[in-house]
Amino acid sequence: MTAARNKSHTLIRAMLVLFVILLAVYIPLKIYIARSGDSETPREPVRFSIFVTNELNGYREPCG
Repeated sequence: MTAARNKSHTLIRAMLVLFVILLAVYIPLKIYIARSGDSETPREPVRFSIFVTNELNGYREPCG
């Protein structure tokens, strides 16, 4: 029983170490992205429209 308990304890410890490492990478990266994003000029929103039709077999646009 102690071998199974020791194995689960090792797995939990490894997962905790991995979490701390990922967190240590994530926080500075998040700060860097937040700081570098302010210097860009904002873009104008893109606008588009959708034209939905039903049963227009053989329909042609008039010339001109």
